[in-house]
This record gives sequence, C-alpha cells and structure tokens, in this order.
Amino acid sequence: MALAFETGMQNLVYQMDQGSGRKVIHAVLFALFAFAMAALYTFTNFQGLRDARAMEEAQLARNFAQRGRLVTQCVRPFEIGRLAERSPDGTTAVREHPDLGHPPVWPALLAGAFKLVGLPEPGTPTTAYVSGMDYLPVAASHFFTALAAILVWLLGGKLFDQRVGVLAASSFLLSDLVWRGSLLGSDLSAAVFFALAAVYAGVWAAELPPGGGPETEQGPVGRWLIPLGLAALLAATAFLTRYAVGIAAWIVVFLHVGVSRRRQPWTKAILFAALAVLPVVPWMARNVALCGRPFGFVVRELLADTTLFPGDALARSLSAELPDVASAFYALQIKAVANLRTFFAQGFGLASGGILLALFGAMYLHRFVRHASRTLRWCLLPAGAIAILNAAAFGAESLRALVVFWPLALPYGWAFFLVLLDRLQFEMRAFASAAITAVLLLTALPLLAHVLPPRSGLPYPPYFHSYVGWVTAMLEPDECLTTDIPWATAWYGGRTSILLPRDIDGFYQIAEKHQRISLAYFTTVTRDKPWVRGLSDPTAPEYTWYQVFAAGKVPGNFPLTHGRFLAGSDQLILADRQRW
Repeated sequence: MALAFETGMQNLVYQMDQGSGRKVIHAVLFALFAFAMAALYTFTNFQGLRDARAMEEAQLARNFAQRGRLVTQCVRPFEIGRLAERSPDGTTAVREHPDLGHPPVWPALLAGAFKLVGLPEPGTPTTAYVSGMDYLPVAASHFFTALAAILVWLLGGKLFDQRVGVLAASSFLLSDLVWRGSLLGSDLSAAVFFALAAVYAGVWAAELPPGGGPETEQGPVGRWLIPLGLAALLAATAFLTRYAVGIAAWIVVFLHVGVSRRRQPWTKAILFAALAVLPVVPWMARNVALCGRPFGFVVRELLADTTLFPGDALARSLSAELPDVASAFYALQIKAVANLRTFFAQGFGLASGGILLALFGAMYLHRFVRHASRTLRWCLLPAGAIAILNAAAFGAESLRALVVFWPLALPYGWAFFLVLLDRLQFEMRAFASAAITAVLLLTALPLLAHVLPPRSGLPYPPYFHSYVGWVTAMLEPDECLTTDIPWATAWYGGRTSILLPRDIDGFYQIAEKHQRISLAYFTTVTRDKPWVRGLSDPTAPEYTWYQVFAAGKVPGNFPLTHGRFLAGSDQLILADRQRW
C-alpha cells in the first residue's frame, strides 16, 4: 500500500516537473498573464467604443442575432442610390437594408456571443459613464488576441525552438500595438488570429514528410494535404473576417508552399489557392445577387477621399457621377502617393515595435539553418508591400491590416537576438538573462506609457452613448433619422440611421422617394469643420446644411421645423415636431 502510494506520488511529481502536468501549468500561467494584460489595458484605456467600424459591426451582429440576416441600420446615400438603380420602380427599402460593406465572419461570431450573454437593449439612455453594450465587442476582441498569442508561441517553436516561442508570445502580449488594436472592438483581432492559424498550417503543410519517402496516396501525402486544406480554410476565414488581412495571409502561404522542397511545389500552391477561393464563392454570389458586385460596395473606398470625391463625399452622394477609368486612375494615383507619404511619417503604424522591429529588419542579413525559417521571412516582403499599396489605395483604415505582420516578425526578431547573444560568448551567466529582460522591458515601454495615469478620456467628441441614446429615444422603432455619425446612432439607439447626405437636395430625394426622415442630428463631425473652407463659403461641401443649422435659412418646405441644441452648442437636433 505504502509502495503504491509512493510510486503514485513520484509519478505525479514527475508529470508536474517534466511531463504533461508541466505543460498544463505553463498553459494556465500563460492564460492568467493574457487575462491580466487585457484587464489592465482595458481598465486604464477604455471609456467606450470610439471606432466607427467597430460600432457598425456591433450593430450588424445584433441584427444578425435577432433576424438571422446581415441587415444594417447604418445606411449610406450612395448605397441607396445604387440599389435603387437596380430596382424596377427606382426605389429601395432603407429599413431592413442589406449590408454590403463588411465581410460576414466577425458579425456572425459576435452575434453568437450576444446570444450567449443576452442581446443588448439599445435606445435606452443611461447615466453610466461607459455603456455596458460596449464591453462585449472588446471582450470578444481580447479573446482572439489571447488565441493569437498562443499561435505566436506555436509558430516560434515550430520555426525555431520553444525558447523563441515563449519570448515571442510574451512580447506579443506586452505590445501596445497589439492591445491598442484589440481595444477597438472591431474585427481586427479575429482576422489576425485566423491569418496566423493559416500561416501555421501552411508551414506545417510545406515541411518535408518524415523520412523523405515517396508521396503516394498510402504514404505521406495525407500529412501535407490535410494541413494544406486547413490552411486554405483558415485563409478564407481570415479573408471573410477582414479582406486586407485575408489577402496578406493568402499571399504568405501561397509563396511559402510554392518555394518549399516538396515535389511540384507550385502545383500544391495553386491547389491551396483554389481551395482558399471555394469558401468565398457563396459570399461573392450573395453580393452579386444584391448589388451586382462580388465585394459589395467596398471598392467605392478607392475613390473616397480623392480629388474627385473629397472626404466622405462619395458615400454621401445619392446619385454620384462616377468618372471614366483614366480620371479615376489619376485621382487614385494622387491619393495613394499622398497616403504613402503620411504612412512613412507614421512608421506604417508599426513604430511602437521598437527594438524587436529593428532586429527583424537586421535578421535578413543572417542565414538560418532551417529551410522553412529561411523561406517564410522572404514571403513576408511581397505580402507586406502589397498590403502597404492596398492601404495607400483604400485609405488609413486599411493600414491597420499591417498589424498581422507584427506577430510574424516577433519570432524572427527574437531568434536573431538569441543568435547574437550566443556569438558574443560572455562569461557572465546572468548576462543573457539580463539582455533578454532588457529587450522585453523596451518592448513594453509604449504599453507602460499608456497604462500609467491619467486615464484616457471619453470618446467625446463626437461619441457619447448618453447623448446618442437620448436623441434616438425620441424616435419610434419604425422611424428614421439622418446624422453624421449613423454607426453610433444605429449601435446605441437601434434606429435606422442614414449618413447625412452631401447636400439638402439629397435629403429631399431620400425623404420623398425612399424613406421619410423624422429627425436630423448634427454633431461636431459637421459643426467643427473649417468655417469658410468647409461651411460658409457657397462652394463649401456643407454649405446647404450650414444655411439650415447656422444661418437659420430653412426652406419653406423643409419638414424638420423644430430645433434644439445639445451639449452646449456642440450638437443640434432638428425634428419634425417637438419631441423633447
């Protein structure tokens, strides 16, 4: 009896020290570390959603959970006009409007989370400092950030060794760049997770089969076909979460499989590409059926903020006259060059990478022994260049997709740093540990600066859930408003919200032909524009609206006859009757 007990205790101690128990302890500690970092960053920096895309995706998810369809309450005049052109009677329904601007995976995932914890109740103003509805998108984003950290660990161990994997995952969780993107509550964290999973599966598929035997149906072929199919599925999922991130993952895996040491590697790369396209086809067919374009109205962003359509003029135009190809290409070229200049000055959004980003760049001068480690890094360069050009063409919002390259750079930066340490051959045993600790601290400095007091303020202007909730509570569920922040009124208020048309004529066309508008809500997005260049000059973009909300020159047939200021004189409400 005593011998059996002693043997059992020895086995338990061995498992805790060397076996599976040690892995469980490491996994628990890692999970606690990720949770602590998420809680710390959220507590010190989160005062409510401040990203327009995150709010729009959140209301999409709520609608998907309620209706089982991707319908949006944030509607743009451009979409109304384009869908009306395809309609037999020249009109389109503004309520129950199909979403044609976002991929479906993140809203579907967020809808599942809403069903688990309960659907938020919009349209009810509260006195809380932060809306309780805002926490779930952020929590879901943090969850995928933690999963992405696990993949960084696995990828570092697969390309190099476990020490590199642990250091890369730790620095990933200490990066301000990572948590700043995660705190947005948008689809970015989930897209990065799926992209990293696709790259990991692609590296797995590209490795030579054990023993180098012949690739037959009975032999090692299944060892690469299964991970290749998994990589294709994950790349397609990343694409359907955020288009730009999915394209980057697709390019990296395609090139890595193509330059592998397998027989007929480019044939296998083409097979991967074909398998990755198949899951996307139903989504493209749905968009073609609704609007005639495989990616919906996403491509309109190419012309947004160009000399032809400054700012958001295209999205706000009900019947925009699109230019010919030559004019569009010239305007896009000017926009892309201007964006590239801005991106260079901002360090392409990766400046907080610091010393590890520098080590990643210097790593290209070193030759690693393992073939997969050598080839994958070169595959990152064309994918990164294409991602930068894509961001220059589509705008600053697309630049956030470059964050997918940060977790891929971390293992290489640490591997190169450890090579340098080994070659220095210092006699002091503590020197390597001190150097590694110093690099971790330098990596964490930007995050430390953001978690120290004072706390970040409210996202006002223009977003404050109490103001938005009070305004939207004036409307009945079947009524509609127009505003310059429709994503916020759709999320916090749960009311169909039309982006403020470019001019008052667009307002009349929508109200008379498509949807009656009961209220107009102007925030600092409009009222803080330059006085002459943006408002009071007869050639200014907002001149006709300036006549209404500032000069008091309301047309005789204008239906919104009652006005009221909110938040001092920051915001203005115009309604069809006194609703307050």
